[in-house]
Order: sequence, then structure tokens, then C-alpha cells
Amino acid sequence: MAEPNAMLNGLVLHRREYRETSFIVDFFTKQQGRISAVCRGVRGGKSTKSNEKKSLLQPFQPLLLSFSGRHELKNLAQVEGDARAFLMQGPVLFSAMYLNELLNRVLPKEVSYPEVYDLYMASLLRLTEHEPIEVVLREFEISLIHNIGYGFDWQADCLTGDKLEANGYYSFINDQGFQRLAHGEQTANCFLGTDLKNVASFTWDKRSLLIAKRVTRMAFKPILGDKPLKSRELFIKLERTE
Repeated sequence: MAEPNAMLNGLVLHRREYRETSFIVDFFTKQQGRISAVCRGVRGGKSTKSNEKKSLLQPFQPLLLSFSGRHELKNLAQVEGDARAFLMQGPVLFSAMYLNELLNRVLPKEVSYPEVYDLYMASLLRLTEHEPIEVVLREFEISLIHNIGYGFDWQADCLTGDKLEANGYYSFINDQGFQRLAHGEQTANCFLGTDLKNVASFTWDKRSLLIAKRVTRMAFKPILGDKPLKSRELFIKLERTE
């Protein structure tokens, strides 16, 4: 745990207007996890200092941060740029926005997840380097589920512990994993063992990416609830216009 008022490594996940001159910002920090804070005097100000501060409070800008306050909603005490911002546009930008919204929805406040922070930073870098978007997103989702305590074994039956058989069919059970279906039994929620093995080894093709997407959607459902992700809706609209 970082010392009080120590500078933390972090980025903006989301910000919203607060009163006349302020923002409430959700940050993701490496040392203390997700923190919400009031950032005062950064809207409508004409001073160079307030404009510089506002320009830093953008998503995908690595920051050094310090906070004050004992309540859940902190006050931003200090902010500095820590590195060049990740520059994105188009589908890459929408994908990065999806990562932000997903983190903001699934991470509890003020719980440190340094492995998730490193995963997030690495995924942003991969997106800016134009790695395949679907691959980056699926690997992020699978790793995120594991690191926040909802992980499961992609290569073994959750009831028997037996390794998945390539030609067997398995159903997915939330918080548990995959269960072998009886011979000849198939449901809408079933997956071929060989496909699951490919996902587990990050062996990607169109089919394994689709399987990973279906399973991670189901895995996140109990955490996210019924409220849809806005970034996902925006991405769908973008695809329809292209």
C-alpha cells in the first residue's frame, strides 16, 4: 500500500461534470486500484494551470497522482503527466474505451490489482501498435477474469478434473468452468473441446476468437448485470456505418 499523499501511477477511466467548475473522475491506479475523486477548478477556468490540469485529465494519458480525503470520494491533490499519451482513433479508440468501461464496471474501489494495471497498459500499447483488435480484447478479457478472482480452467472438466477431450462437448457453468455433456447431447451453450483448448493456448483463428467472446460474455454477465456497456453499443454503431 502506498503512503498517504504519495504519487501513484494511474490513468483516467471516466470523467463527468460536477457542479460548475469541477469533474468527478474515476482513476485506475497501480498501487491502490480504482479511485474516484473530485477534481476542482478544472472547468471554465482561464488560468494556464487549470487548463494544463484539464488537459491531463484525459483517458489514455499516463499520470502521477495524489489524493486527499478519508471518504470513498477523494479529492485530487496533485496530477502530473508521467509519459506520452496513447494516441488512438477509429476502431482502436472504441476498443480502448471498451477496456476502460469494463474496468470501471468490474473493479471494486480501492482494491489494488497491479497485474491488471500492467495488463491494461500492455493492451493499450498493443492497440496503438495495430495488433489485431479482437486478439487484444479477448486476451485482455480472459486475463482480467482470472486476475479478479472469477477465473476457471479452460482445459479441464470442472466437476471431474479430467482434461478436456478434443471431440467432447462441454457446457459452461459460471464461476466453475466447463462440464462434459453426455454423448450425443448438445445445447445452445456448448463448446467443442478442441476449440476450448485453442482458446486456452491463445491459438487464434476466426472460430476460437468467437468461442472466447461467447464464453467471456457469459463469465462477465454476473458481474456486469443487465446494464449494457455503452462502448460496445458505440462500436456496433460504428461497424454498421462502415
